[in-house]
Amino acid sequence: MAKITQEQYAEYRRALKQMRMLDDTLMKCVFKGCKPAVELVLRIILQRNDLEVKRFSISKEYKNLKGHSICLDVFAVDKDGKQYNVEVQRDNRGANPKRLRFYNAMMDTEILVKGKDYSELRDNYTIFITEEDIFKKGKPFYLFERVDRESGEPVGDGSHIIYVNGSYDGDDPLGWLMRDFREPDPEKMHYKVLAERVNYLKNDTKGEEEMCQIMEEIREKGFQKGIQKGRLEGRLEGIKLLIAAYRKLGMTQEEIIKRISVEYEIPQSEAAKYV
Repeated sequence: MAKITQEQYAEYRRALKQMRMLDDTLMKCVFKGCKPAVELVLRIILQRNDLEVKRFSISKEYKNLKGHSICLDVFAVDKDGKQYNVEVQRDNRGANPKRLRFYNAMMDTEILVKGKDYSELRDNYTIFITEEDIFKKGKPFYLFERVDRESGEPVGDGSHIIYVNGSYDGDDPLGWLMRDFREPDPEKMHYKVLAERVNYLKNDTKGEEEMCQIMEEIREKGFQKGIQKGRLEGRLEGIKLLIAAYRKLGMTQEEIIKRISVEYEIPQSEAAKYV
């Protein structure tokens, strides 16, 4: 278990207070072990009050021995065997439609083992909650499915890709949910199950310690990757990886500059050039 200095602990606490569910570190911790929270989000986004989650996992890895592997933020299977992957994505570059296509394909590969017929494939849903309206059409969400371009009829292959507009502010269940995802203060959140989990992680001593430990492990992992990468490709690549880790923790640009300055023993003016 990574050790945290008093200075780092204070820094993590400051960053934690500003974290929102749009930061995937907090989002995954909110959902961890909390099926009602997972069900709530899926029911609202899919507009299905009857959806029941049978099992779910956080940070589920799909290993691909012949190519790119993936790690899903939240993976769930409902009582009918349908699969759901929920991701939060603050950087629009990470919301590339081809990435979602690959995620859907990897989920299918996992479920259809040797000897099973294609008819046994269940519907799968890849859901990206983006901080901005990346399609800039003002819609609360965007649903993509394969259709016959001539007739407009759906192909019916069971593959669904959904982009949820995290900036949506409508006076309806999805609008309230997106406000909760943007809100750092649990007392101002609409949905009780989410507010209680965020409050525990931010304001309960045990929850706060849990979050700070996770943040330190992310920082350490990013730093070690940066060192290894830096040895191979130069310090710049190492710094980029560490910056990405700090952004994952929800740190501000000013906080990141200070940390880079300390970690790499360089002036803050130089560190600022990399952020």
